[in-house]
Formats: sequence, C-alpha cells, structure tokens
Amino acid sequence: MKMMIIGGGRLGQELMSSTPRAIVVEANQKRLELLREKFGEDRVVEGPWNRSHLDIEGVEAVVIATHEDDRNVEIAKATQEKGFRYIVVKVKDPARIPELREMGIEDVICPHQFAAKAIRASLVPRAKDLIEIPIFPDSPHIGKRIEDLCFGLDAIVVGVVRNGSILRAEGLIIERADHLLVVSIGGRSKELQKTIVRKESRLKPFDRISALIVDEDDLNNTLSESLYLARIIGIEVDIISTDLALLAKGEEMARASGVPYTIRNVDTVELDCIPASIVEEGRELGCLALSASQRYRERRTFRRWRLYRLLREMEGPVLICKRRHPYYSILNVLDDHPEGAQVTELAFKLGFLLRSKLRILRYCYLDPRGQERLVESLVRLYGVKCRDDPVEGNPTIEFVSELSSGDVDLIVFNWDSASITHDILGRAIMDGPSSILIMRSPRNVLMP
Repeated sequence: MKMMIIGGGRLGQELMSSTPRAIVVEANQKRLELLREKFGEDRVVEGPWNRSHLDIEGVEAVVIATHEDDRNVEIAKATQEKGFRYIVVKVKDPARIPELREMGIEDVICPHQFAAKAIRASLVPRAKDLIEIPIFPDSPHIGKRIEDLCFGLDAIVVGVVRNGSILRAEGLIIERADHLLVVSIGGRSKELQKTIVRKESRLKPFDRISALIVDEDDLNNTLSESLYLARIIGIEVDIISTDLALLAKGEEMARASGVPYTIRNVDTVELDCIPASIVEEGRELGCLALSASQRYRERRTFRRWRLYRLLREMEGPVLICKRRHPYYSILNVLDDHPEGAQVTELAFKLGFLLRSKLRILRYCYLDPRGQERLVESLVRLYGVKCRDDPVEGNPTIEFVSELSSGDVDLIVFNWDSASITHDILGRAIMDGPSSILIMRSPRNVLMP
C-alpha cells in the first residue's frame, strides 16, 4: 500500500522514516530541501497541496498533517470525496475531532490530547485499560479456571469472548480460541499481552531470519525488510555477506533498528552454497531472505534457475523481498494439499503479529465446507480481518489478478501446492510487486 503524507513536519518525517513506500507533499522550501536530502527526490512532491495530488498513481492511504486545522479539514473533505479507503487526519484542537467524525473519518490524531492522556496516566495511574487477549492452541492456560489466573491486584479478567458471544468470567474453564477481556489499572496492557501471549513461542513463524546481502540494493531491500519483520516477530537477524563494507553498513542498520543480530562473513554468496555453509557452522538457518535479483535468472524457464533449485531443496521458509513493508495486506492460497491448512494458519499468525488484513483464495474439491469452517475458526482465534473467497474456476487467474492489482504486500505460499504452478510462481517472484514467503516444509516451522 502506498501512503501520501500531506505536510512534511516532524510527524510527516517520522512517518516517512518508518514507511519506505510513503511520499510526502510539502510547500516550505527549506523543509523541501531537508526532505529531499533525507528521503530522495522520488519520494518528495513539491506543494502546496492541491486536488491533483489525489490522482498520484498507486496512493491508497492519505495522512493529512499540515500545521493548520482548517486546512486539514478542507483536505480531508476532498480526500473523502475521492473515495480513499484509509484517511488519517491530525488536528491541534480537540474540538475539531467531532466535526471530522461526523464526516465519517474515524482516524483523527490530536497530539495534545495524546500527550495529556500520557501525562495523566504517568502521574495518576488509575485509568483503566480494557484489552482483549487471544488464547492460542499452545497456550499453557488452556484447561485452567479463570480464577486460577493471577495478574496481581491491578488487573482482572471480566469476561470471555467465545464463539461470538461474551460470557461472564466466573467459573469458566479457558478453551482454545477464547479471547480474555482483561481490565487493568495503570496502563499494563503491553505487560499483560507479553505475559499471556508472548510466552507462546509457537506464535513465531520461525526463529531467525538469515538475510543474504550481495550489493548495496540488498541493504535497502532485503535487510530493511528482514529487520522490519524480525522487529515485529521478536527474533534475530543473521546478516550474511562476502563484503566487509556491506556488513559494516548492515550492522549499523541493525543497531539503529534495535533488532538482535549477528554478522557472518562468508566465502561465497552462491545460492547453492549458502544453506550448507550455515548448517555446517552449527547455525539454524531459520528463514532465508534474499532479493529477486536478475542475477538469479540465468536461463529462460524458472525450473532452470539456481533460485528454483534452492527452493526445491530447502526445508525451511524463504522470503523473497520486494521492499513492500510494512505488510498491510497478506494473500494466501488454501487448497486440497495436506499441508495447506498449516500454511494458512501461519498466514493468520503473521496477520495477527503484523496487524495485517488477509485475503484467502480458497480452492477445494474434496471438502469445501471443512475449509470454510477452518477459516472461520482462524478468524475467531486470531482476530484478523479476512476476506475469504472460494474459487470455483482456475485459481491461477484469481492469483495473477490479485498479484497484478498491487494491493498485496506479502504472499504466503505453500511450495507443495498444486493449484498454482511453479512457472506462475517464478513470474510472481521476478516480475510481481509483492514480497513472497515460500513455505517448503512445515518441519522447520513452529506450528501448533
């Protein structure tokens, strides 16, 4: 998803730094020079803002963050008339929030209001937070009584969401896919989430990411995407290269991101040698991340590429990076293959961790109703927004159509699936805009 930020102040610059696919519209000449120096000419549009900016190709989300509330409201009206799905508006005066809400714009940010709440919570930690915490299949709390959960005197379970209904907590036994409604005092939301959810290591789709860095482009593509994913999941990145200068730059990026990392100087970055060299040194390969470089396209057909041989022989996951992060939208194909359900659940786990929406192309002859029930249960369990589309004809047509739309940031693909041919996958890898996570075998993937 491409984001347009109107206003290149501090908020706009922070969003530009954390969102590689964002562009910014700014009129101030001094600020324009700064923005171009930091983010490059192609990501900066000279203002002042006008309606023609809403016609910039590929933009789906608009963040309106100029220093004038009246101007922000005016731009919000024009943006809404244009039919954008995602609109976020910044205002200084909290009194303008109801006006925007009446227009139908729910995402309104008031920095002064946020600051006041944060200060109040710090000085008077009595404000209550109501959070909803899911119970995953491997949770140690399954089978326990609600009364047996002890979060201290400042948090309590007040209810349970089960099968679409809210139940009173008293006397209930915790079941798989329950969502606990917890009230806490003093802003303990993150701590409670970590206590209940993060103990479950199986929520992580893999233990580490091994980022293969061959040239400068890989730093901004493969490594940047790997660090984003690792930071969200809470895992380590192994930075691999033959070039010491690239490793030094990669280490600097990893330090700035706060992600745990290791540096590995190897003798070769040939795809045929990388997996074996890592395993020989006693390291877990985890997920291998690399770019879809033309250097892997030696021959005409995908099945003759070195990349194809790597995917065919590896047991662990491979991430083909396209600089699409953050992952706002994830696509998965669910078919009759025995491992399809496991890969689909992994897509839901990523959706939960990354706060992404899911699109499931469901293609089944044997048990379509069973697949439908599976998707319904995963939606309840992970609480992820999901569009479930049964495919009656050729799944390849739907897959290519979805890929060509540019709406998909990440494809989670089962390598052993027969519904999408490897030749089509090769085209998606080399020519498609979406990053692709290829699951070769679930044996090295943490599943329930």
